[in-house]
Amino acid sequence: MKIENLYPEKVFHYFSEISKIPRGSNKEKKISDWIVEFAKERNLEVVQDKAFNVFIRKPATAGYEEYSPLILQGHMDMVWEKNKNTQFDFETQGIELVAEDGFLKAKGTTLGADNGIAVAYALAILDSDDLKHPELEIILTTDEEDGMSGVNNLDFGIFSGKTLINLDTEEYGQVYVSSAGGARIFNEFNFDAEKLEDDDTVISVDVKGLLGGHSGAEIHLGLGNSNKILTEVLNHLNKKYTLSIMDIDGGEKTNAIPREAVALLAVKLEDENVSDFEKLAKLAFENVTKDFKIIDKNPVIEVKEIKKEELKNQGKMSISNTNAVISFFHEFPNGVIAMSKDIEGLVETSINLGVIKTENKDGKINIKVQSLPRSSVNKSLEKLLNDVKELSEKYEVAVKTNSPYPSWEYRKDSKIRDIVVNSFKKITGKDPEIKAIHAGLECGVFDNNMENVDIVSIGPNIYGAHTPEERMEIDSVGKTWELLLKAMEDYNIKNKKFFKIEKRKY
Repeated sequence: MKIENLYPEKVFHYFSEISKIPRGSNKEKKISDWIVEFAKERNLEVVQDKAFNVFIRKPATAGYEEYSPLILQGHMDMVWEKNKNTQFDFETQGIELVAEDGFLKAKGTTLGADNGIAVAYALAILDSDDLKHPELEIILTTDEEDGMSGVNNLDFGIFSGKTLINLDTEEYGQVYVSSAGGARIFNEFNFDAEKLEDDDTVISVDVKGLLGGHSGAEIHLGLGNSNKILTEVLNHLNKKYTLSIMDIDGGEKTNAIPREAVALLAVKLEDENVSDFEKLAKLAFENVTKDFKIIDKNPVIEVKEIKKEELKNQGKMSISNTNAVISFFHEFPNGVIAMSKDIEGLVETSINLGVIKTENKDGKINIKVQSLPRSSVNKSLEKLLNDVKELSEKYEVAVKTNSPYPSWEYRKDSKIRDIVVNSFKKITGKDPEIKAIHAGLECGVFDNNMENVDIVSIGPNIYGAHTPEERMEIDSVGKTWELLLKAMEDYNIKNKKFFKIEKRKY
């Protein structure tokens, strides 16, 4: 089935077009330039800033001139993840799209529906002359997935409107009205390496077969975190065996729950053999996955001996440094920290141990760790950040925090929420579900920088975002499109003076 023949044809046409253009986080210049040319070809006012954010203005249609401009917003970057057995170069190749069983998918990679569908909706609207709408201010941002530097460098004075529909929600029939704030935490260990000894047996311990998932929207589901599972297994093994870490590697993206992790160890087996070590590792793995109550159906641990001649003179960490690293990871928080006291079923605070990378060469071992804490309560986020800082000081590991973003707080008197809810009821005869999300949306940055900005977020059904299993329900794309058009048609918010305010601290 041709992607462009799916409904709505124009939306899927543009989704297909942008999928041909590499657009990973911090690599958006090509897609940004392409969108600028698209706007210029249609004689639309367009501004591209230094962060490659693109702002496009489209005049109101007849009868809507008196209304306040409506801002439509999404981000153009996507997470680049692929299966290990998939041969694919994100830098040069376009995403290979497949329509199957009612879903749009990609071949062995992330799909990029998060948030390419917002770009496709925007382009389809801009390319249509038969729609009813107020003046539109469309803003497509960069680097949402890797720190939100695009929206954080946006000139908010460019907007005349103060009503915003964000198109980065992944559940049709849900109207999101609040999201969590967060930050990136970076830890780094640096050690002198020791040489392998004659009585060292080199063993790899590999955790895989996990589903992975979005570290905000899916953190509460019980999905296994390969980094945490692996380090807990090492903590169990370290109680019986003398271990020295040579390498530990897991995860690719801070905002994705890691699916695979592997450690390379120098082990003193003494009177035992590798099969004895393997038995204990598998027992520990079973206990850890049971304790964590993970829902993954096919988690696997593999243990095998590695020949020393294959290691290219790699060294090992000292026993004391290994003990410190394993203890650090054992104490490192992961997953849900607290549930909301105000909104039933909402995660208030969480953290994802997303990435562990080791470099072992020239007599030095460097371990870099990335994690992502989130909270809808700023004080809880501050406490979690401080807890990690104190843990880092305890084990003398370097720590820094960057890319903070604020929470988007619930607004009781939202006119745009009322419009979207009523438009949904007109189409379906039912009320949508009003929800808050634990993931971080750019809505929080808009809320933090624009006085009295009125925001909602909607979108189609997207599952497995940030993983190669990402898929978008085709039918829900059309339903979201109809809701968006109906909300624009029903829009009746009058102009009021817009004020720009200084960025609040968070």
